[in-house]
Amino acid sequence: MKTKYIPVILWGLCILLATNNYNFQSLLFAQEIDFHIRLFPDLSDLFITSDIHLDSKTYVFQKIGHALSFGILFLIVAKTINDDGKAIILCSLFAFFTEVLQLFFERSGRISDVLIDIGGVYLAYRLSIYVKEQGGLSPAFWKTVQKIAGVLADDKPR
Repeated sequence: MKTKYIPVILWGLCILLATNNYNFQSLLFAQEIDFHIRLFPDLSDLFITSDIHLDSKTYVFQKIGHALSFGILFLIVAKTINDDGKAIILCSLFAFFTEVLQLFFERSGRISDVLIDIGGVYLAYRLSIYVKEQGGLSPAFWKTVQKIAGVLADDKPR
């Protein structure tokens, strides 16, 4: 096995651990790893939308975590295989796989989460294009800081 794939595999395993642990909050705050297996889950649970709670800070935090983790996965995969299109497809398939797999671990796999994961992949893709267009990470950072400073300078009190 080529060593260049090790970061992809490690990050994928981190995602699997976080998404399939029985209690995400116990994993996050108490570092408790616990898996509960369900051999015959109801696959129609993927389509439940009644548990979307945008007014819950915990819910929003978890969904931001979804987007960030899959955005990071995209960046690692794209760098490893040097093909953004294939990286988008692989990460999107992995997002779908993790949500289906959650149903077998007594977790709530949802298509809505797949869409959030793919949203994170897309944002990371757009960010990577912007960074490439600017000539790298450092120039992109400083050009962005200059743009923000310019906007703030134009916003003088009246």
